[in-house]
Amino acid sequence: MSVLDHWEDIFLSVRRHKLRAFLTAFGVFWGIFMVVLLLGIGTGLERGMLQIFKDDALNSVWVESGKTSVPFDGLLPGRPITLNIQDLDLLQSGIPGIENITPRIELKTKEPVTFERQSGSFPILAIAPGYHVVERTQLLSGRLMNELDTAEGRRIAVIGSRVAQLLFNEDEDPVGQRITIEGTNYLVVGVFTDVGGEGELRRIYIPYTAYLRSFNPNPEVTFMIFTVKDGYHSVDFESHVRTLLAKRHRFAPTDYAAVGIWNSLDEYLKFQALFGGIHLFVGIVGLGTLCAGLIGVTNVMFIAVKERTREIGIRKTIGATPPKILTMILSESLVLTIVSGYLGLLAGVSGVELIRVIGFEMEYFREPEVDIGVALWALTVLIIGGIVAGYIPAQQAARINIVEALRHE
Repeated sequence: MSVLDHWEDIFLSVRRHKLRAFLTAFGVFWGIFMVVLLLGIGTGLERGMLQIFKDDALNSVWVESGKTSVPFDGLLPGRPITLNIQDLDLLQSGIPGIENITPRIELKTKEPVTFERQSGSFPILAIAPGYHVVERTQLLSGRLMNELDTAEGRRIAVIGSRVAQLLFNEDEDPVGQRITIEGTNYLVVGVFTDVGGEGELRRIYIPYTAYLRSFNPNPEVTFMIFTVKDGYHSVDFESHVRTLLAKRHRFAPTDYAAVGIWNSLDEYLKFQALFGGIHLFVGIVGLGTLCAGLIGVTNVMFIAVKERTREIGIRKTIGATPPKILTMILSESLVLTIVSGYLGLLAGVSGVELIRVIGFEMEYFREPEVDIGVALWALTVLIIGGIVAGYIPAQQAARINIVEALRHE
């Protein structure tokens, strides 16, 4: 039999049972389509959720005040714990491995920030230079805050790009201009951008020492933030921080409500483990669906062999060898599996790509994509599955006795 005759024979066999072939192929198509689509969407969800970690340094630790939840040393629960600048010095001197430590003090004001005739209300944060490292601030023009600014309590400001747009003309350079905050002039030394979005681009940063001079010498610190040096693990710092603050503010070291601690690396690792489990679950579900389709292919091929028993006997009579019969049945199984699987793979990739092209993004969903490794894995499973699905029926066909086959009705 020539190659052309071989392919024509496969086509005629499929055409004789169109509905059965279609339903069998659809099972394989749907299995591949779902696993590719779900993994692509899972990637989009993972990128969206992990985007929140791109805004801050992964080795950063955030500490905020809370309320005690258990009695301690004769004090009742429900007592508020207020962090201050002295706590910042305590952590810096008491825990090795800390760097870029900074307070974050929010200036609560109802007066707008002004420049000449322009004005606007913006979040004003008093910080130290380390905050730029934690927030991964990206400089657009001028410079960021430095240690000399905080050491001398300079009245300078680093403003977000949105602040620059609202307070200054398009052709006007904000750097070198003076803005007024609560009646005090601050020199703009830099303009920044941030991946955190619109809210962070509306911020104005000033040195916390200038804040102490101008507004409040003993303010409540909203957050204390620091990064961990190389060679240290940020996960280990939580107990050290809580122990020091518990001793100073008189609360139980095991009272997690008294002081809130956000460990970026720890949370990042949790999210990674979560999405690793999701990918595994989706892969198992997709593989199960695909296996169900391949079992359907096997059953169809068994039925096809039974229906073609007499034909196979005739082929053997005129010289067809068992290997040729094996190849004939196996080829039909492979064609049915690979073609339907390839179409499913193509549909799944196209679906994910369509979502990406139309720009469908949400806060926790962005840039869905099918990894090339997933596509190669799917194709490998298809080929192996097609061989396995067709081999047992093909082997049965190759073993058919000629005399019994010719008697078959």
